[in-house]
Amino acid sequence: MKHHSTSMKIEKKRKSVLHTRNIMFCLIISAGLFSGCSENNHIRQRMEAYNIVWTEQSASSFRSMPLSGTRGYGANIWVQNNALYGYLAGNESYDENGDLLKLGCFRLELSPNPFREGTRFEQTLDPYNGRILVKTESTDGNEAWLTLWYDQTSPDLYIRTETGQETECRLSLATWRTKVDTVALDNWDLPTVSVVRPDSLEIDPATVMLYHQNDNRRLELTTILEKQKMTEYASLVPDVTRDLIFGCIAAGEDMVSVDTKESFDGFSWSGKAVSLQSNGKKKNRLITIHCSTDVQTDADAWIRQMKQSVGESLCRAETSEQQSIKRWNEFWEHGYVFINPDAGSKDEGWQVGRNYQLFRYMLACNEGGKLPLKFNGGIFTVEPVDQSLIKHLPAYDPWWPDKKATPDYRKWGNFFMAQNQRLVGWAGLVSGDRSLMEPSLKYYTDRLKLAEARSRRYWNHGGASFPECLSPYGLPVQRIAAADGSMLYGHLNNHYSMQIEFAFMMIQYCRYSDIDIRNYLPFIESVLRFYDEHYRMEHKKRTGKELGEDGCLVLYPMNSLEAFADVTDPVEVIAGMRKVCEEILRFKGKIPDDTRQYVEQLSKIIPEIPYETRDGVTVIAPARQYEKFFNEWELPEMFTVWPYATFGINNAEATRIAENTWEHVPEKRQNALSFWSWMCTPIYAACMGREADARRLIIEKMSDKNANADFPAFFGPGHDWIPDFNWGASGMIALHKMLVNTAGDSTLLFSAWPKDWDVEYKLYLPKNKFIRGKYTKEKTSVVTDASDEHAFLIRNPGNADAIPFRPEKATQ
Repeated sequence: MKHHSTSMKIEKKRKSVLHTRNIMFCLIISAGLFSGCSENNHIRQRMEAYNIVWTEQSASSFRSMPLSGTRGYGANIWVQNNALYGYLAGNESYDENGDLLKLGCFRLELSPNPFREGTRFEQTLDPYNGRILVKTESTDGNEAWLTLWYDQTSPDLYIRTETGQETECRLSLATWRTKVDTVALDNWDLPTVSVVRPDSLEIDPATVMLYHQNDNRRLELTTILEKQKMTEYASLVPDVTRDLIFGCIAAGEDMVSVDTKESFDGFSWSGKAVSLQSNGKKKNRLITIHCSTDVQTDADAWIRQMKQSVGESLCRAETSEQQSIKRWNEFWEHGYVFINPDAGSKDEGWQVGRNYQLFRYMLACNEGGKLPLKFNGGIFTVEPVDQSLIKHLPAYDPWWPDKKATPDYRKWGNFFMAQNQRLVGWAGLVSGDRSLMEPSLKYYTDRLKLAEARSRRYWNHGGASFPECLSPYGLPVQRIAAADGSMLYGHLNNHYSMQIEFAFMMIQYCRYSDIDIRNYLPFIESVLRFYDEHYRMEHKKRTGKELGEDGCLVLYPMNSLEAFADVTDPVEVIAGMRKVCEEILRFKGKIPDDTRQYVEQLSKIIPEIPYETRDGVTVIAPARQYEKFFNEWELPEMFTVWPYATFGINNAEATRIAENTWEHVPEKRQNALSFWSWMCTPIYAACMGREADARRLIIEKMSDKNANADFPAFFGPGHDWIPDFNWGASGMIALHKMLVNTAGDSTLLFSAWPKDWDVEYKLYLPKNKFIRGKYTKEKTSVVTDASDEHAFLIRNPGNADAIPFRPEKATQ
């Protein structure tokens, strides 16, 4: 596939306008800031090299491009059978079953058809300006341009058509949810198929609309509360489904509705559609599709608001496009990683850099969102393709849905598996996209009181209880949960490893953003209290004493991730508790005295990191005691390397123990050193300075090597679905650590960077400080605005030794 910049005439005109504006801007600012303008142009050129250009139409939605918006909205866009298609999505559109559904599908047709056989075709994703451009040119010289973008203030998708000859236009909105139906959704709360309820289609003279209104009498949450004996706490549940209406409405310049509900076929699904038809022929036309997800009991009032909103959207199209371009330009200038930028698209390092940026672009759709993007597809899922089209699969059989699956399908259904979801949050820390972390943190803080109620209900003690296998509501998914607070599957019961990691993520978010930690102290302290009170209770039941013989907590029974069950003192929980306490106490005057005293006392009774001997060397153990083995893909020992950095960047002796652990993984667990999906092996390799392993694994993770979809950042399937968001997120984190590995107030540069990879980057340090650098085989330059108290070391690529280093001080 070729990757190059579009050559559309409309683009030449627009670029000329933008170029003139940039020149005038540079002339009027001071000479001291001129370099900033040059830098912006440089970033634009780098990003334009990452444009994805397809010169053939697509056979199905599996070959689609993501169009990323804001506040959780976006679309999959492709051209098939001479028409433009899109799946519309919003990250809050949860139905009665707690499943995230698409808003619907649109189809745009032009007549005379510019996509007819024999025409030159280009579909381009232009991430720097946040839009998709489609161009056709017939043999007789007639041209057509389609431009699609999302508004930055309202969930509106705009489509502008510009044609060399006058054309008619037809825009259809379609849904496959046309009746009460049973379809495969891989939702563990329900039987193998889910009962999905129909959408509604509406027409008035100037608009067409489709929407889904949840039926409050059939909410899965009611069943969850009853089975888990939590009904009395229903008021504490952030109910993402009750009274919810979600859908879309379309309007266009000089377009009127077609008074019919027509069949919509040609896919693995069939459905119904409502359409707008142009009132005459024009060369230029604007269409907008306004999307919405709201809590509203009155459907008529919601419809009236939708009609008003779509009319307002049409009136602000020109301003909307300018605002969208501005937002995306600033997004890329805020942070970036360009690898081997002059090497070209066949170079694996170049691909890693491009796919890093493309995945950031996909994550950016959730800026301002209320809920975290789901690890198993985000909002960019499509209907499953024939499994024979999937070339790269891990060494086990990922079950595949039957032919009745729709674009709503995703593997693992409505799961919010915490160990997967965490990666989507962590990815924004060092990239500087910390607003994209906020929905992940908000998910937990909004559900804190519910988690505390679980502890009171089941065990009559304090603290927050967040198990691994959560639903969108914050309670465990139904099929896995028992009525006594336990889980019905051994690899998930007593799996409380991740709530301490989200507490640590909150601390790091505050450190990097330089904001008040007190906003998150209730959550952090409550999580610590759960381990404290729950395992005092458990140990007292068995022995009559709250603490072990050494005066420390005895964390039993617990899981060590999904690897081992019924363990004592799992290493990832111990490392997390110790690091959270250590970091909280570093905040000094910002912590209330009673919280500080509690954390100080608790820190004295947290068990030590467990070690053992393998092959004659000391290694980190998964737990103090462990026997029941479940999952060969897990490496709980490496949580001491990341995220908790127990073995600091200045401690060579301790890091050697971590490397021993990596090098002596037992034979039955060797798959844990692989790279699929949520696996964090390239992060661990980077943190340990294992350059060869980091390079190999980041290529496996982020280059085109294992691509199944034509869009290279649609990673997967691995353990999860396509596009696999925890796959891309773990790759982003690994790249950050390879370049800028910060622990506490120290940063190691080029922790594990390949010596033959050139790189330009702008990333972030604690206290909202940036670090901008460039490395080539001839020269290294680093600039930062961090304070002099922040310590830097550098490990020049290819050199194992880290030495003190002072970056150049930024002047702006």
